[in-house]
Amino acid sequence: MWSERSQRFQETWRLLVGRHGGRSVGLHGELMISRFDGPARAIRCAAALREAAQEIGVASAQGAHVGEIEMRGPPVGMTARVAMQLAAHAGPGDIIASRLIADLAAGSGLHFTDAGRISVDELEEPLALVHATSEQHLEPACRPKPRVAEPAALTAREGEVVSLVADGKSNAAIAAELRLSEHTVKRHVANILLKLDLPSRAAAAAFSARHPGPHGP
Repeated sequence: MWSERSQRFQETWRLLVGRHGGRSVGLHGELMISRFDGPARAIRCAAALREAAQEIGVASAQGAHVGEIEMRGPPVGMTARVAMQLAAHAGPGDIIASRLIADLAAGSGLHFTDAGRISVDELEEPLALVHATSEQHLEPACRPKPRVAEPAALTAREGEVVSLVADGKSNAAIAAELRLSEHTVKRHVANILLKLDLPSRAAAAAFSARHPGPHGP
């Protein structure tokens, strides 16, 4: 059973990394390494992966760091090593990132909370850390009894929106692509979460990855 869950999570990892514009560059046992061209994409993907892991029944611990990397070959260098150390420092379900990630993702709608400092190999000073979370959206005050989410519950427009959410795009980017107001996109996202009984934007991205089709990727 564990082998099946692990294989399913690896497949989901590759899918979500690709959907968020990243690249899966290393798989060593239970260690999975990805690279992205922007911190917001990386954190949104990490949040979607956390939701997917919970659905599959595996524990995830993730670390994110930013810096220069070699674009070809396996992940090497200080940036990759720091990211792996942050993942090792993270607890089950945690997304730990260097504070520079939060600084660079300012204005993205992502939320970060202070996580203290740790000593990292090769760095002279302790590294400031943050806990990363996904964007928060309106949720119903009282939720009905949990039910199985079905893709058919979404309208065509909502299907387009949830697909772009799975791509790691912000409300502003979705509004520009679909030629809608940002307020309208926010309302669509809130409706999607309500219809599918999902707790967060990251959960909607994970749902889209699990349900490819007219309303999925």
